[in-house]
Amino acid sequence: MTLMKWFESEEQGVVIVSLGHGDLLLESLRRVAAEADIHTGVIMTGLGSLTRGRIHWVVTNEMPPQDRFEELEGPLEVVGFSGIIAGYEPHVHISLMTADGKFYGGHLEDGCAILTLSEISILRAPDLRLTRRPRGDNAIRLLDREDPGAVASN
Repeated sequence: MTLMKWFESEEQGVVIVSLGHGDLLLESLRRVAAEADIHTGVIMTGLGSLTRGRIHWVVTNEMPPQDRFEELEGPLEVVGFSGIIAGYEPHVHISLMTADGKFYGGHLEDGCAILTLSEISILRAPDLRLTRRPRGDNAIRLLDREDPGAVASN
């Protein structure tokens, strides 16, 4: 059972998400993006606590870089997170603190379970339709307009 709820200020284009004990953070963000039809948006703020955290970060400068994956057992304080939603898919980076005061940060992965709560604010960008696709010689998927014929901002 999920405790997730979301609330919207249509006038401001802001969606506020409330998660409770046992909800999964990234999986819930995907669900909100689909249910609230947030194709493109900015995850402005996120806070809360986790019973389990899963993140990764880059550990080499080569392209593509090598990643280190870390599974952290809680309790974990969510110091903050933010990100971009493009094509309904959230890309989120998070800062976490363990009970003994160690800090971890990186790319949010599936499987992060909420301990007490998480509260998130998302700003819609309805006039943009962004996706991620490879650009240049590397395989890294970068933000791009969904419609390749659309006028770029730069």
